[in-house]
Amino acid sequence: MEKREFDIVIWGASGFTGNLVCQYLVENYGVSEHSQLQWAIAGRNREKLEKVRNGLKIEHPKILQILTGDSFDLESLTKITSNTKVILSTVGPYLKYGLSLVEACVQTQTHYCDLTGEIPFIHQTMEKFHDSAVSSKVKIVHSCGFDSVPSDLGVLMLQNEAIKNQEKPLNKIRLYVKKIKGGVSGGTIASMLELMRKSKDKSIRKILNNPYSLYPKGVPVGPKQPDLKKIGWDETIHKWVGPFIMSRSNSAIVRRTNALLNFKYGNDFIYDEVSTYSIGWFSRFRAEINRLGLGLFITLLYFRFTKCILKNTILPKPGEGPSETSRANGLFILELIGNQDGKKLKVTISCNSDPGYSGTALMISESAICLAQDKNLPDNYGILTPSTSMGNALVDRLRKAGMEFEYSVED
Repeated sequence: MEKREFDIVIWGASGFTGNLVCQYLVENYGVSEHSQLQWAIAGRNREKLEKVRNGLKIEHPKILQILTGDSFDLESLTKITSNTKVILSTVGPYLKYGLSLVEACVQTQTHYCDLTGEIPFIHQTMEKFHDSAVSSKVKIVHSCGFDSVPSDLGVLMLQNEAIKNQEKPLNKIRLYVKKIKGGVSGGTIASMLELMRKSKDKSIRKILNNPYSLYPKGVPVGPKQPDLKKIGWDETIHKWVGPFIMSRSNSAIVRRTNALLNFKYGNDFIYDEVSTYSIGWFSRFRAEINRLGLGLFITLLYFRFTKCILKNTILPKPGEGPSETSRANGLFILELIGNQDGKKLKVTISCNSDPGYSGTALMISESAICLAQDKNLPDNYGILTPSTSMGNALVDRLRKAGMEFEYSVED
């Protein structure tokens, strides 16, 4: 890649998560003419971007450059992307606003990362841009936040350890959400509503319901994959488990990784994710209440009248999100477990940050820096996943940034 003015441009910096990314970069990498990391902010509305810049703790705010463009104006986007090594996009719903930016990055040979958990959007970019991104040697990396960095890197780490120590991959891995605490923003709700609106289209529903929808073209699908819809007892951890709302999108990313790595995990690899609950009748009762409550909430969002009531009462609006106090109290602990030759292999991933916001700002920021500056990245291009684009280099960065990845074996 030729010399460019910026390492990273944050597209959508005036949004809730975009602002958190700016804060993370200021606190951890600074802003000056002599910084090792050169970055800028971009979006549609210059006035809003100036407000973000002035709100950051920068001694001379105007050092941080502002770029403007429009999500539907390819020419304005190519002007921005041609001036940076990496675009970090927080602008969702990606199904609505994301396609032209990916096209601009492919045209200008600019690496890209985003936060999307919208499987139909990733499917679209695969269909339209994978081959041209490979030819241009561009890494287009989706799902670089809580969707789906812990899942994807956790499986990669666990399989690498299994292959190294047991000389064969695990044929089945389950991710257990041991503990999670965090809030939700208006942007996340907007993406959910847009996905639900689009899912009325039969072709979109087909993509959402296909566990192999992110497999490369022409690759035969694997075995039937689990999709937990009820509360059940898990013999591996001896606890009640229930559905996890992000399981489908995260699992699709993990399966794409396996296919892009020439089935390093095996052709019959099985993967899913579940929420965990304690032992006892009350815990099972609580699990059922959580499951029914989530189902009711999603159902209410499908109907125009109830959706309107929710949007005007309890749901955060675009640009709104969890308070600083709430984010500071957030955390997540995830366990990925596979059984092999009588041993239980486990990777535990944890972080003392709100998973969807402070934690996600950390993950996508380090992903973008990894793409911009790290030298020993996998030699893969196209529509990629965190593992296939960055792999162990990103694990190392996240560990240094405060996330914990711990491997263990139990008899």
